[in-house]
Amino acid sequence: MEKASPTSHQIAMVSLEVLIPADHPYRYFKQVLNDSFIECCLSGVSSDFGREGYVIVWLFYCLLLQFMEDLSDRECERFLRENVSGKWLRGFGLGETR
Repeated sequence: MEKASPTSHQIAMVSLEVLIPADHPYRYFKQVLNDSFIECCLSGVSSDFGREGYVIVWLFYCLLLQFMEDLSDRECERFLRENVSGKWLRGFGLGETR
C-alpha cells in the first residue's frame, strides 16, 4: 500500500451535521432557537442609519458562543474559523470564515 505524502490533499464530501455528536450542547440551542424567532425578538435593536452591518442573527450566535465558551471578540473570531461545532451552530459551511 502506498503511503500518502504530508503534502498530499484529499477531497471528501462531508456534512457538518454528521461531524457534530448527537449529545453536543449546541444541538439543544439549535432545537430551541431558530433564526426567525431571534430576528423577531431583536427586530428593534438594529437601525437603518449608516452602513449595513452584520446580520443580527449572526451577532446573537456570536454572543451566545462568547458567553458559553468564555471568549473575547478576537477569540470568538478564531473559534469560528477553527471550530467545527461553532461553524455548525452559526450555520456556516466548513470553509466559510465571514
